[in-house]
Amino acid sequence: MEGIAPIIESIAMILWPVILIIILFSFRKNIQSLIKSSETRKFTVKIGEMELSMDEFSKQQGDMIKDLQTRVNELQRQMERKGELITKDEAPAEALGFEDRRVDVRRSEDAQRVARKPNAKSVMLDIDDDISDILWVDDHPKNNAFLIESLNKEGVSVSTAKHTKDAIKRFEHGAFDCVISDSTRLEGNEIQNHQAGFELAGALREIDKNVPIYIYTDAVNEKMKEKAHNVGATAITSSPSELLKLLSD
Repeated sequence: MEGIAPIIESIAMILWPVILIIILFSFRKNIQSLIKSSETRKFTVKIGEMELSMDEFSKQQGDMIKDLQTRVNELQRQMERKGELITKDEAPAEALGFEDRRVDVRRSEDAQRVARKPNAKSVMLDIDDDISDILWVDDHPKNNAFLIESLNKEGVSVSTAKHTKDAIKRFEHGAFDCVISDSTRLEGNEIQNHQAGFELAGALREIDKNVPIYIYTDAVNEKMKEKAHNVGATAITSSPSELLKLLSD
């Protein structure tokens, strides 16, 4: 009975990459309009309230596909490792009682059903019930158009700010359940501030000790993880699927 649990857990983890696939599929009409616009040399597509160029649209779609490939590879390696452990540790069927074997069969059938039905009705974003208003800080908000529109479709309101000063002002006068910030941005000048997200997290943590603060950036290393922890950020990630999972925990 214990042997099947890691397999079910691994299959459940696959749902997050599947969710990204569903998000991409939900924008198929936008893709069609993009192709149509290219025929008339109007290389733009509208995602929610944001209008993206063909390059911007392709980059976001490419980034999500790349993240999917990475996550699937990671999950495959995890399942292979867990499979090896099950092979070594799994008790023989005779050692299990009838009720134990029946529970294992039911769990296996449930896992197979989940794997067979990765559709929009059975897999939802399932955002945490405590999150209904998000403040998203990025000097290029269009970079997050796919995710923002997906959250909007789930009934989550997303307000955007382009720099730290505006973000703090909005946070002090608003009622946000969560804050998402990039790590590097222009702060009203032509110089990139590579500490902007960390500085914002530290400032917001002084205002509110409990609000979840996520730093969403292009790449993450151990030094950035330590820095995010030190300033009070809840988590830091470069993965759209991981960000969605954080919002659902």
